[in-house]
Amino acid sequence: MPTYKILQLIGGGEIGGAEQHVLTLLQGMDRSTFSLTSGCLIDGPFAQYTEEKNIPTLRFPMKHALDFSPLPRLIAQIRRGGFSLIHTHGSRANLLGRLAGRRLNIPVVSTVHSSLKQDYLSPRAAFLALALDRLTLPFTSGVITVSEALAEEVARRGAQRIRTIYNGIPPLPQLASDEQRAELRENFRRIWEIPQDALVLGSIARLHPTKGLHTLLDAAQILRPQFPHIHTLIIGDGPLRGALIEKAEALELPHTFTGYLPEAYRALPAMDIFILPSVNEGMGLVLLEAMQAHLPLIATAVGGIPEVIRHSQDGLLVPPGQPEELAKSCCSLLQNPDLTQSCIDSGTKRWQDFSVQEMLRQTQDYYMEVLDVKQPVDLRQ
Repeated sequence: MPTYKILQLIGGGEIGGAEQHVLTLLQGMDRSTFSLTSGCLIDGPFAQYTEEKNIPTLRFPMKHALDFSPLPRLIAQIRRGGFSLIHTHGSRANLLGRLAGRRLNIPVVSTVHSSLKQDYLSPRAAFLALALDRLTLPFTSGVITVSEALAEEVARRGAQRIRTIYNGIPPLPQLASDEQRAELRENFRRIWEIPQDALVLGSIARLHPTKGLHTLLDAAQILRPQFPHIHTLIIGDGPLRGALIEKAEALELPHTFTGYLPEAYRALPAMDIFILPSVNEGMGLVLLEAMQAHLPLIATAVGGIPEVIRHSQDGLLVPPGQPEELAKSCCSLLQNPDLTQSCIDSGTKRWQDFSVQEMLRQTQDYYMEVLDVKQPVDLRQ
């Protein structure tokens, strides 16, 4: 029988990088020691997804980000279920999960997946989220960050007992061979009516200001006179979808916006260059998927990205919000096949440094350290 029951608490309103990370924990932890349950604070796609995979799932739907009404039921369910530790992911989960842990006197670990100050559309919402985070940080027994850049940011808010554990990625068999990638390239381009001879600049991202996707469109427009067959492919959904489509149409730029796509990594071979133009990024797990797809990479030198991509070795790094620099880097790859191939070759080795097994091992070890601490650490002392 497992020794410890862990509740993985998350909003779950979408299936993004944080949800994929939680899914990896739910499916990969050592079941002889840990029994994991998913807890969702939004009746959304993640709860449905985990239930379809027969993962124990609890729902505590919040009406809005400051809705405390699910807290009594959350506390009751944690007590009834005999959980040993609450692992929270995201602002909603941090707020209710930390309060529940304080009330029940059980440890809470929070994973920070992204820069909190960049996650919100309005400065007011960001200010409130940061204030609530500072208030509830004393109720945690530990904080995991997915990059050293995030560890420094969280430390400035007063967090202690911080551990950086990089996200891990499994091998993606669908991208393993040249033949498989060529077939996927042809199939997805046909489905989306992208010409087979198009030069596709692509990205997989949440359509949110922090992803900087307007810079990708501007860079494509700069490149178009020199590369007339250019086409932008953006996979994902979010609040900026309408504005980005409107911008692409105003630029008369050939484009494809697919919306949310399950197992989006399968479409990576439809791209010629993968671009992540984020204003801020916790780590950029999708970069490791693009490496497996044997794509040359360009990304911004922000957040944890430079901890994943070594400039001019695994890909090219550019400053955020500068489409001219992004276009220049695209030209470097397109006009220098040796550089492109060198980056691809290095990337196909680099992603293996971020293994799921190592992430799981480090997380399990951290759980055991935290479970030795019976009381939450009071960070105000």
